[in-house]
Amino acid sequence: MIIFLYGKDSYRINQKIKEIIKGYEAKNPSGLNLINLDIAENRLEDFFESARAGLLIPEKRLIILKNAFKADSEALLKFLKSQNLSKRDDVILLIIAFSDFDKNELFEYLIKKPNQVQNFKPLKAYEVKSWAKQFSNSLGVDLTSEALDFLTLNCGLDLWRFDCEIRKLADFKVKGVVSRSQVEELAVPSTNYNIFRLTDALAKKNKKKALEALYIALDNGEKPTELLGLLAWQIRNILRFKSNPNKLSDLKLHPFVLEKIRESAGFFSVDELSAILSKIIDLDLAFKTGDLNEKTALSLLIAEL
Repeated sequence: MIIFLYGKDSYRINQKIKEIIKGYEAKNPSGLNLINLDIAENRLEDFFESARAGLLIPEKRLIILKNAFKADSEALLKFLKSQNLSKRDDVILLIIAFSDFDKNELFEYLIKKPNQVQNFKPLKAYEVKSWAKQFSNSLGVDLTSEALDFLTLNCGLDLWRFDCEIRKLADFKVKGVVSRSQVEELAVPSTNYNIFRLTDALAKKNKKKALEALYIALDNGEKPTELLGLLAWQIRNILRFKSNPNKLSDLKLHPFVLEKIRESAGFFSVDELSAILSKIIDLDLAFKTGDLNEKTALSLLIAEL
């Protein structure tokens, strides 16, 4: 039997691998016939030897072959056909490809029946939100819509990070309904989130909070140049929204991000936004051409806005 898992969503592929291993171990408890190989680390010949070797005990063999398309595709295809692995009952071959690759003869062979095939495409934004809700519920964590929005803004479409942050909530025994403030206490803020905190503070003319948001971002290891670029991106989006509020779809941003931009836009005039953007551009040029202390210069800019 051949099972072929491929696609860019490495998180869900890894979850599927764990599911298959768990099912295999339930029926084959010795674990002596489970072989894990990665073409990035092992030779293709290691796989050939493992597939040919006799069984140590009368159990099925599970061979996991990761990054298969980094191997000699012609040699691998020839071997699979010669060993008739698609129809063998004594061997389960789990072939994994985590990213894009040339869809060659090997690919065409693997996606044909009787092989079992699953393509893990990245989830869309609304699918990620639904997945995060289900995953948190499975761990006994019930996120409010505001808490889920906060995680979405921080984690984006990164299921690995969602997993980490939600497990953190579960590990700290934050059970039942979890509010946004509870999530904020435990989650590591992303750069984008810190930029929203910064622009929110600027919009409300609260320079103290704006500087606090800046220092938190800097303490988290964010580079001043990158923060300046993200601040410019945020101000441009608010300016674009102010200029044409009836065409939100043109911004092509996450719904929660759009809502934050809509909120900030009410506190700024077009002239204020243009003036801020001009100062950001001037500082960016100074970063590239001068010998400045970037952290100090960025702090002074925020204090002056």
